[in-house]
Amino acid sequence: MQTETIKKDKVFIVALNLKPSPLNETKESLNELGALAETLNFCVMGRVIQSRNSPDQRTFIGKGKLREVEAAVEELGIDIVLFDSELTPKQGQVLEKILGCMVWDRTQVILEIFARHARTSESKVQVELANLEYMLPRLVGMWAHLDRERGGISASRGMGEKQINIDRKIVRNRIGKLKKELEKIVSERQTQKKKRRNCFQLAIIGYTNSGKSTLMNLLTGSNLLAEDRLFATLESTTRMLEGVTKPETVISDTVGFIRNLPHGLVASFRSTLDVVKDADLILHVADANHPLVEEHISTTLDVLKEIGGGDIPAILVLNKSDLINDEIKKLILDRKYSDAVMLSAFDIETKNILIDKIKIFFQDQFFSRRVKLPYDKSGNLAYFYEHAVVENISYLDDAMHIDCVISKINKSRFAGLL
Repeated sequence: MQTETIKKDKVFIVALNLKPSPLNETKESLNELGALAETLNFCVMGRVIQSRNSPDQRTFIGKGKLREVEAAVEELGIDIVLFDSELTPKQGQVLEKILGCMVWDRTQVILEIFARHARTSESKVQVELANLEYMLPRLVGMWAHLDRERGGISASRGMGEKQINIDRKIVRNRIGKLKKELEKIVSERQTQKKKRRNCFQLAIIGYTNSGKSTLMNLLTGSNLLAEDRLFATLESTTRMLEGVTKPETVISDTVGFIRNLPHGLVASFRSTLDVVKDADLILHVADANHPLVEEHISTTLDVLKEIGGGDIPAILVLNKSDLINDEIKKLILDRKYSDAVMLSAFDIETKNILIDKIKIFFQDQFFSRRVKLPYDKSGNLAYFYEHAVVENISYLDDAMHIDCVISKINKSRFAGLL
């Protein structure tokens, strides 16, 4: 039986090192673009970096480097050239004309990954919205060939210009419809949020592929998809973290962050990221073994501020620490992030270390009280067991005296009894 081979698109990746930015950071960013390309099942055939003081307004890179890329495209049979920056619509059009192949910028690569990985109706709406808002300013030139074919100069608008205006109207209408759909989703989320308002909220965030889903599985006993690739999951998943606090703690996994995450995606995924803004505590997961772990931590904190969650208390989790072979690196991380929890999300024995840290945080959210419950209201005793931690009950002549621990978020529930 002959197996059919799926043809992989050949890509060539290009980066611009803007002086005086460190060349090493540009190289690492280009490596990340290569990983993003592999996530799309592309075959990276080559790469190049040019150092300049500023991008070329017309072609982004200089003429000499552009000729080098053009030669590589012809020699290697390149299907797509990927640029590790956001190109202007005009730069994209000029580059495609010169290179004779498709040209994508970093934003387009990330949008394509999100589009392919979207599974739920919500994430599909979010990705389509981001895609259309990215595409809208780039419609100019898509129909210019109609005017070129007509030739000459006319006082009236050409066929290409008319088609562009039609397309813009269609896209704008679709954007409006998608925004209304997202508003409905946000409303539904608010309803779900009300149902969980008496629970503690815990959110897992981190750089893409840092092991967030694996950690979620470790803490909750779930079986979420956890793959060693960028943006394996996009949807926010919520589970109960049972037996840690009372009331229970709800824990939510989120989409991974990345450097230069397109603003359109951040805006479109705002409803998903609201679980972070609503959190009482954040677990910030970082890949301790990654050579750029400190930059990944910084990038995640920047995105966290952008979505309005910069002031939420957080526990830094240095995941994959078991993979660090360099003891000096481990020592440096341990000293720089002394409050962090170093663990492996695959090691169930390390689970208790993090659970204890979570418990210590939430202990400050509780207060102890002795409450008198009259015997004619003994039916409310079950209510105490449900919404507080009952430590002792003394059955005295006047009433039941209940020693209990109540969370601050549930204080209003006992307003008439405290």
